[in-house]
Amino acid sequence: MWIDAEAGSLSLAKPPTETTTEEDPIRVPAGPPPEVIFSAPTADETDVSMATTVRIQFSRDIDQATLKGHIRARYLASQSAERGEPVTPAADFTFQYVGANRVLELRFTKPLERFRTLNVDLLDGILGTDGQPLKPWTLTFSLGGS
Repeated sequence: MWIDAEAGSLSLAKPPTETTTEEDPIRVPAGPPPEVIFSAPTADETDVSMATTVRIQFSRDIDQATLKGHIRARYLASQSAERGEPVTPAADFTFQYVGANRVLELRFTKPLERFRTLNVDLLDGILGTDGQPLKPWTLTFSLGGS
């Protein structure tokens, strides 16, 4: 029951009608996209072992399903041309993503070639678990003689 009280009078009043305004839904801003925060070997490292395993750590969780087909490891084609090789050899690898520490690990199926430069590329299409895209990234390092 509502009462309208003014100076010197008291009367019953109608309750106010509720007016509902549609509020915009609360939007939580998306977190920053994932990025590479560490790699072993490091960028531009020299004299890397031919039996190395490449480890790349990310700042955020990565959707494992988006990794396949978006990782490339290759020797520099310019070095093959300098050596007179008609075709640049392949650097075949397998990979595993360990979600607990956000690490992508590349293992090469055969020893890498000595005194070559290798590029490991993370291509467009890799996504974080929240759908944020990873910016394309390249790791370049030089192999030693052992």
